Amino acid sequence: MWLFPPRVRAKGLAFRPRQRRLSLLTLKVIGFNIIALVVFLVGIFWLQEVRVSLVDERFRALKAQAEVMADAIARYGAKGEVNAEDATELDNLKTTALLNWLLKPTGMRARIYSPEGGLLHDSRFILMRNQVLTRELPAPGQVDVREQIERTIRQGIVRLRPGKDLPSPNLEELFIPGESFAEVRAVMRSADFASAERINKDGKLILSVAVPIRRLRYVMGVFMLSTEAGDIDDALASEAAQLVAGAVVGFGVIFAASLLLLWHVTGPIRRLSHGAEVVRSGGRALDAIPNLAWRRDEIGDLSVSLRAMTSALHARMDAIEQFAADVAHEIKNPLTSVASAIETLRRTADDEKRQKLMGVIRDDVARLNRLISDISDASRLDAELSRAKAHTVDLGGLVSAVADMFDDPDVQGAPRIRLDLATPSPKVRGLEGPLAQVFRNIIENALSFSPAGGEIRIAMRRRDGWAVVTIEDEGPGIPEENLEVIFRRFYTSRPLAHGFGKNSGLGLSISRQIIDVHGGRIHAANVLDGEGRSTGSRFTVELPLAGEGAG
Repeated sequence: MWLFPPRVRAKGLAFRPRQRRLSLLTLKVIGFNIIALVVFLVGIFWLQEVRVSLVDERFRALKAQAEVMADAIARYGAKGEVNAEDATELDNLKTTALLNWLLKPTGMRARIYSPEGGLLHDSRFILMRNQVLTRELPAPGQVDVREQIERTIRQGIVRLRPGKDLPSPNLEELFIPGESFAEVRAVMRSADFASAERINKDGKLILSVAVPIRRLRYVMGVFMLSTEAGDIDDALASEAAQLVAGAVVGFGVIFAASLLLLWHVTGPIRRLSHGAEVVRSGGRALDAIPNLAWRRDEIGDLSVSLRAMTSALHARMDAIEQFAADVAHEIKNPLTSVASAIETLRRTADDEKRQKLMGVIRDDVARLNRLISDISDASRLDAELSRAKAHTVDLGGLVSAVADMFDDPDVQGAPRIRLDLATPSPKVRGLEGPLAQVFRNIIENALSFSPAGGEIRIAMRRRDGWAVVTIEDEGPGIPEENLEVIFRRFYTSRPLAHGFGKNSGLGLSISRQIIDVHGGRIHAANVLDGEGRSTGSRFTVELPLAGEGAG
């Protein structure tokens, strides 16, 4: 686990999670379903508007036709001379001829009622010569199931029209009086226009209007004009078909959106799940987790996170395996030496040789003890770095405190430490204990190679958002080929005066591990004089500045 989650480092991978106020995946899921719903609702509202406008438009047309026909009947169907001012009654023959002539091209039905409501004329009974009305009837004892089903469907469609509760009188009866029709009663009372909607027994819609037949100011009767049952139902049936088609399209869009979601969301998640199962089963290939970074949404982020996590786990496993191999190798050497010394000790009687062999055993046991202690410290450090929470550290104060631990002027000939710290002191984000261990390891390493009376120089600077600490000694320097090797685990090359078995070779390796976790860098170099000769070694530690100190 890294101290700085905004960046995940594992085998060259870098990932910065995107922070979003609203989930892109949520927007996609909601958007796909809203599109389908909007298409369906728009179709429904549009068809409802068309249906209402169709009926209203037909009423307007009926009113205009009825007014024209009523005016023609009042003018040319009255008894007496045309335009006679004293005409107050309708002539049956003239009116019949006018109705036949006026209604022939329209296919509609007209009725004429007296001012008192009595039926005077009905176009249903005005037939041209030799015209025969026919209606196909089922065979005796048989029921036309198809006709009944169609009638039920038509009635259901008409009754589903919003806001309508249509009456269904028996319009096939003969000589229906005017009082039976609300629009005729309204005209009889107010001598003004009135309209109504009805359905017949077959569920077919009938529109009717009533207007007064007026001669000057005298009302000669009431003219009622109706559509024939079924002429407007064809248009309504067409609308119903469009509504069904709209529903089919809407559900088709929803189904397509579901398939798209299945492909766009469920499929990638299934692939990620399969890749995770492959890794869990022991697969070490990073390609087992699909790379979906191109999606730029939460699933893409999940893919990158899983790949980074897998790479980090593989790196950790490789490091553990390598560490175990290094530990086994380093422990095996002193154990082999101890075993050999013990075996030789059993066979020799020379006291001098026995003393030397006992010294070898003591040194190897001390080396083993040192190795085991450092390995234990390294293991605890790894756990600490994984669990601890970073905070702001005063780097100048930390380095000064560590330097004071080693700078003892009372020790004759001990190297002196000279500090050159930046002001104000740089602040970094990290763990104070592990960072102190880094500088303790480097200073201790410098002391071990410095000559008596030498000097160790520690300098601190800010540079391009980084805190840079350099530690220089006056020792023999580091061979160029070993400038990187010294950071490997268990590598050590010490002067004999420093004592055998006092260094495990883990100090610089642990220092690099700590600095890497803090997002910094550490490297070594030689200090050269004017002629290019080494006059000591220099260790440079770079750490990113915290918030306000950056820049």
